[in-house]
Amino acid sequence: MRFAIAGAGVAGSYLGKMLQQRGHDVEIFEASKKEHHWPVCAWGASRHMLEKFSDQAGLDFANYIFHVGQRLRMELPNDNEEYLDLKGLVTYDKHRWENDLLKDVKVTYGVKVTRETFPFDKYDCVIDCTGLHRTLLPKSEQDFLIPAYEYLLENVHGIDEFYVIGYKGAKGYFWYFPLDGGRGYMGAGDVQKKYYGVDEFFKEHPEAKVVKKIGRPIRLAPPKRMEPFYDGDSNIIGVGESIGCVFPMLGEGIIPSLICCDIFLDVLGRSNNNNGKFDFKEYRKRVLDRFDYYDDVYRIVRLKMDGKLSTIKHVNLMMSMYRHMKKEEKRFGFEVSLDKMTRLVNAL
Repeated sequence: MRFAIAGAGVAGSYLGKMLQQRGHDVEIFEASKKEHHWPVCAWGASRHMLEKFSDQAGLDFANYIFHVGQRLRMELPNDNEEYLDLKGLVTYDKHRWENDLLKDVKVTYGVKVTRETFPFDKYDCVIDCTGLHRTLLPKSEQDFLIPAYEYLLENVHGIDEFYVIGYKGAKGYFWYFPLDGGRGYMGAGDVQKKYYGVDEFFKEHPEAKVVKKIGRPIRLAPPKRMEPFYDGDSNIIGVGESIGCVFPMLGEGIIPSLICCDIFLDVLGRSNNNNGKFDFKEYRKRVLDRFDYYDDVYRIVRLKMDGKLSTIKHVNLMMSMYRHMKKEEKRFGFEVSLDKMTRLVNAL
């Protein structure tokens, strides 16, 4: 089959590599120029999951790890503080990882794919991996984005572990993720655009040098609120963050997007039993089932933002989030404790 992929981010690069490994004809179109293409986000995720995806793509993830976390410190409103024991949360060279995935894949940079100009008839399937832009699929009325900024820093001293500040009312959070050699990612996402912690960090670390500053909203709306996932008339299929594969409590999309890629690949592999046609309905069902509890997490976040969350009234939502996260502890890379989760939600 002939595939066109819009977007060379985490989903697009991984999916392009995997499709080509399976003998398909693949071309990726990336809107930014090659010299300007840069993977956004803080480059932190679960080592356990990234080892799995790397192995499937023929890469050794150990070669990309910058920092293996031990404990995450969380500052919360009203001078509360929590620590999470980390179980595989790492930062890694996301830029090199994605470039290595793309080494043997045809990528055309500096081309923005649009519904009006793209030659859909040249391909059997066009995959929207454009993340928050969702370039090829219709916009969702239930989409929800948080404004965010992040800084790639070097020459940072005195902080060598994961550090987060949670904002009152779950309006967002500040983060610092260490990389290597005094480098790290620092930033904040904030509904109110105040970005508390950023100026304070620079005052505390005047020696820090900004290498890159990136402004990019973070999507919190889960798949249930990001339909449609496909356009059968044009053979467009959304994969990854473009269809809401982001964990709403954290705004983390690396692992959910890669999980979504594997769902797509599995459904595609079964298409031989469906006269070679991709089963859109099966793909939709699999995505919604896999990320079903993300909607409960999203509801918790929105209720908290609106000042309407009650850990008693909404105990079923809280328990759903806890049970699923506990079962997927390795996927998150940190301990999942009901007591700490409850204290965290109450403190915000």
